[in-house]
Parts: sequence; structure tokens; C-alpha cells
Amino acid sequence: MNASSNLKCRSCGKENTVKTYSCINVGKNPELKDKVLDGSLFIWECGSCGARNLVSDPMVYIDPSEKLIIVLSPETLSFEIPLEGEFSGFSSRQVGTIGELIEMVKIFDAGLDDAVIDLCKQVSSMEMEKPDAKFKFLRLDGADNEIIFTFPEDGEMKMIAIGFNVYEDCKAIIDGHRR
Repeated sequence: MNASSNLKCRSCGKENTVKTYSCINVGKNPELKDKVLDGSLFIWECGSCGARNLVSDPMVYIDPSEKLIIVLSPETLSFEIPLEGEFSGFSSRQVGTIGELIEMVKIFDAGLDDAVIDLCKQVSSMEMEKPDAKFKFLRLDGADNEIIFTFPEDGEMKMIAIGFNVYEDCKAIIDGHRR
């Protein structure tokens, strides 16, 4: 569902009428998925000064093909999504930032488990002796399905590839705790 919102430019303070979305169902509007993934859905340009701004309104992202519902809200919400009927068997997640939403969509699109990916991030940061590294899932790569993470370091973005065996080991640990 889209609507128009009056948003102020962060640069000049002028109010602009901007198309925003409170709910995106990429099963019904598949063209919006690419706009979510490249971030363009969340950018608007001020009609007065041309500055690029970020839409930060909460929204719900639904992907029926991945059986996934993601709620984007910087505030922790306490509610339950009724995962019945049309949404039976769906996974639901809440994220606080647009970057986290994009990462979650990429993880599910790759057919991976987000909890396992989080453990892979922790293991990788310990092995690299970088406990504060902020790893983000980028993609699976190559015939061996290496997992590519990005992370900021010294003012630039770096990449690290980990073998899929790390994912499999982390999955075994998590599956053992889920029983």
C-alpha cells in the first residue's frame, strides 16, 4: 500500500510530498523488490534544493515466494503477526534499519537461515580477532557457495569470504539447540 507523505528535506527544510509505502507485497508488485534491494525505494529528492533524502517511515515487506514478512521499524514493536490463512507457514522478522531490511531479504533469497548467518558473523569476527566488526551478508559466490560479508574498516568497505562449511557447522550447532 502506498501513500503520499509530507516530508521535510534534511538540507533546506522545505516540505515535499513524497510517495511512501506502509506495506509492500512483492508477490503482487514484483518490480518493488529490486527497488528495495538497491535502496532506491527509500530515497527521494527535494524539489527545492535537489538534496537526496531517506524515507524512514515504518513499513511491512511481504515476499510470498520466500514465505517471509519483515517489519521495518526503528522502535521495538510488541505485536504478533497472525501467520494463518494467507500467511500460514511464513517467517516473520523485525529490523530497525533499511540496511538490515536489505540484508534480511538477501539472506532469505539465498535460501539461508538468518540465525545461522548471525552465528557465522560471530565466528568470523572471533577468527579475525575483530570482535567489533559489523559484518553484513552480501551474497553467495562461486561454485562452492562461499559466503561474502562486507564490513567497514578504516573508513572503507572490506569484504571477507567464508567457506560454506562454516555455515553448515553453525547450522548444526543451532539445529542442536532448537531441539
